[in-house]
Amino acid sequence: MHKFHPFDYLFILRPLILIPSWNFLLIGTYIARGKSGFTFELVLGLIVYTCIMGGTYILNQITDRETDRINRKLFLLSDGYVSVKAAYGEMICLWILGLGLSFTLNSPFFLFVVISLILGILYSVPPFKLKGRPILDTLANGIGYGMINFGVGWVLFRGFEWSMFYRFMPYFLSICAVFINTTVIDMEGDAKAHEHTTALFLGERAVTVLSTLLMAAAVILSSVLRDVVCLVPAAASLPLFLYVMFYVFIKGTTNRRMTIASFRLPGLLFTVIAGILYPAYFVVLIVVFIGMRLYYKHRFDMVYPTLAGG
Repeated sequence: MHKFHPFDYLFILRPLILIPSWNFLLIGTYIARGKSGFTFELVLGLIVYTCIMGGTYILNQITDRETDRINRKLFLLSDGYVSVKAAYGEMICLWILGLGLSFTLNSPFFLFVVISLILGILYSVPPFKLKGRPILDTLANGIGYGMINFGVGWVLFRGFEWSMFYRFMPYFLSICAVFINTTVIDMEGDAKAHEHTTALFLGERAVTVLSTLLMAAAVILSSVLRDVVCLVPAAASLPLFLYVMFYVFIKGTTNRRMTIASFRLPGLLFTVIAGILYPAYFVVLIVVFIGMRLYYKHRFDMVYPTLAGG
């Protein structure tokens, strides 16, 4: 039993992967409004979505304790720093708070938040557990981040429009590509934990071809839609995807360092773009980064995260 530390219950929310959720919500609002700038509705929307996604990330860690132990990716729950009972309690409180606050905003926003929550549960919890089902794991991430997450930001300022899903298609494609390459890195641990991911189902060669084609499609479609926000990350990362694909075919194995770079670069660029659109957002990012560095150094004597995204 590890000694109680109050900040464990903050950082179990995984602030580093909350950042993509914030990025896409902010970008969604920008696309919907045609301008940036924080408003009360936007700040409240960010708080709501942080509660919903933070609870979802806790659930994911609860259900994936064994996989995380094998992959040595996370350890607050898998190594017992936070009890499963306490994690469930925090998750439920976050969801209640998030859903309660969402009632103060418009109905489409509440609906999208509920859909996001349901998708998060289906992603992690048996018998559905979409994260352990090939192709469905990729679609769940693409829809969750590339459609619903953007939609949450969109409906904060505009009514529901079917056309917005077409507008978000380049993001859906790029996020699917990025997720696929993350499954390549975790193939060994996922196989031991009997997680049937897209990478394990298709194999290294086929799956890197698929991710590269999806990223190329994201470049093409964002160009057609004249969406510079998506075009820059997709076009900048496509050479890395091509390198990863050709390396697997030539060497017969994965280049781990370049594969990691291929899925980290788009996220970094989306973060920078969100910060450019909303300059005050950079302050939040700096606080999160410094807070995580201090926490992991004092709690575990480790340097995390690094500027390289480690």
